[in-house]
Amino acid sequence: MTAQELVQEAFNRLATRSGYDNRSDQVQLALTLSDLIGEKTSGIFEAPTGLGKSLAALIPAIANAIASNKRTVIATYTNVLAEQYWRKDLPLALSLFDDHCETAFLIGRQRYACLVGMDEAMPREVEYLQRNMELGTESEFRRFVPKNDRELNQLWQKVQTPPVCPARACPVYDDCFYYNARKKLEKAKVVITNHSVVIQDALGTDVELEREGMLFAYDYLVIDEAHDFPAAAINGLEFEISSPRLASLVGVATRLENLVDSLAVRAGEGGDWHRATDKFRNEIQKSVVSLGLLSQQVQQSGIVGVSPPEVDEHPAVQQMSAKDQVTHVEAIAEKVRLACELHSHEVGTRLERYRAEVQGPEGRTIYESSRNYISYIRDFAVGAGELSHPTGTSVSYIGLNRSEAILRRDLIDLKETLQPLLWDRVAYACLSATLQIDGDFEHFERTTGVRPLFKEILPSPYDFSTQCALYLPKGDKIPDPTTSRGGDMEQIYYHAIAQELSEMIETLGGRTLALFHSRKEMEGVRQYMKVSDDLPILMQGRGGIATVGEQFKKNTFSSLFALRSFWTGFDAPGETCSCVALVRIPFEVPVEPSVVARMAYLSQQGLDPFKHHSLPNAKMIMRQGAGRLIRSNNDKGVIALLDPRLRTKRYGEEILANFPQEIRVFDDFVDAAGWVGLG
Repeated sequence: MTAQELVQEAFNRLATRSGYDNRSDQVQLALTLSDLIGEKTSGIFEAPTGLGKSLAALIPAIANAIASNKRTVIATYTNVLAEQYWRKDLPLALSLFDDHCETAFLIGRQRYACLVGMDEAMPREVEYLQRNMELGTESEFRRFVPKNDRELNQLWQKVQTPPVCPARACPVYDDCFYYNARKKLEKAKVVITNHSVVIQDALGTDVELEREGMLFAYDYLVIDEAHDFPAAAINGLEFEISSPRLASLVGVATRLENLVDSLAVRAGEGGDWHRATDKFRNEIQKSVVSLGLLSQQVQQSGIVGVSPPEVDEHPAVQQMSAKDQVTHVEAIAEKVRLACELHSHEVGTRLERYRAEVQGPEGRTIYESSRNYISYIRDFAVGAGELSHPTGTSVSYIGLNRSEAILRRDLIDLKETLQPLLWDRVAYACLSATLQIDGDFEHFERTTGVRPLFKEILPSPYDFSTQCALYLPKGDKIPDPTTSRGGDMEQIYYHAIAQELSEMIETLGGRTLALFHSRKEMEGVRQYMKVSDDLPILMQGRGGIATVGEQFKKNTFSSLFALRSFWTGFDAPGETCSCVALVRIPFEVPVEPSVVARMAYLSQQGLDPFKHHSLPNAKMIMRQGAGRLIRSNNDKGVIALLDPRLRTKRYGEEILANFPQEIRVFDDFVDAAGWVGLG
């Protein structure tokens, strides 16, 4: 059978399953993706919530693997969503086919538990956890270890897989969760992963040298939750010099030292081997001291270098300039670069000599494992060099984390990097429920550099005219947040928001998800909330988000105050979430050096930063936040937009135009709730 025939047969079987309806748009998307995979043609799709895009991606991937041996990687944004694909959606998709298809799952190595680390930190529980954890991921670890969030966070730091490890030289390598996941990749025809791994794989791939990345060669890439891919790419391509990063670097060098110690002793160079690492540790410690001195000198973040050079002439960049610290920053970065370069060269040379002098499988295993450590140190040297002298479209700056200086290099434009790294190398499909802005994909294409041949916006399966109402408070009820910064006006603003939310929560008996733009605003509003004691208000803490999200889902009478991590990806279907309140338009505030440099770069390109960056991003995030409300055909509720600028500013009309136009708008919350049968 052809891939198309296999896809159609799979959906015919799905339609006979209890609880599954025949969704024509889902089938259409799957058939289109099947064609694109088969022809290695790139596409971009808006597939609204409820359409079933997970199965629409998995079924054609499996069909093409069976019919023509095509290998597809499916990547989503978070580890949680990747595990949902693996545990829930993939088994269902595989059950719709008669033929077997090899599959594999992989997320970032530091999201796996390390057996050595567990044996050191919690020896009594290792056997139980090893027996019960299927993947060995952080989410499983947190599920099986009965401790509170704070204890779990501290424990996880001790047991997570380090950035580099002995690999085959480790005594428990054969049982390692991370490497067992890696071993399954080579034979797998469908791979489930996340955006971050796709970026790391691309960085490790060199077509000219015929060097494959950790995912091995594949025919097609499906990027789900593609609206979050730019953020994942920027995070994956950044470089940082900070006290924790330098401590991690020293840890890698020390583990390399211990790994090769036996070979060095047998070669008669044990003392020289340890002295080489001691010298490296001392050089890095000098950089730590220099970084500490810099922390005492700087009071705020500042830009020390930007590329292209003409961006440096922009007034906003000049205003945030930290040129008086350039010499110090370059000295630290160059010291780190030189130390890493010299050490990686010296230990590499010594290792080659030890390898020649020490024969046998043990020597070969240690040699192969040690290359991972050397590569890490060598890559750190490259990153430090690029930080010292930024190239391409990037900015180097001094940042502050709890008064400690950090040196960073961030990209300020993705397309120049992503095109050769990814888009020119492999065919792809980008999928999201919120990818188009103002009716097209121009913003996403310009931001990422994708150049798809096929584009489609699919209709929502939900009836927003009956399932949903939009609440916009009258203009005089809430002050403009831009004129309410600091002092009494800020407190008046917090009080007005709290009054609105209190009335909404009382009307609905809880069941409200309030999404904030900043922790300061969220905590400021919380102090003025006045609701009944039997309507608890949960608030996102500074740790993991899983626990508070689950509490909200389980308690119908609760409400949840949350930040950016809940604007996208969070799923709470049913009456537990009957109102989503978007407190403020989430404009990106140009206070961080990378944001200032990005705005300046856009200006230098002849683009209006607000019109071409801030506003489109805000439109997309607003759509994502509102999308937390209607998650099934049975859901109903109110989207409350509490920012008065939506009524008073011209851009407010543009933002509202990106919501489903069939939603009825109210200026009284009780009327809005009554319209959809709530309250």
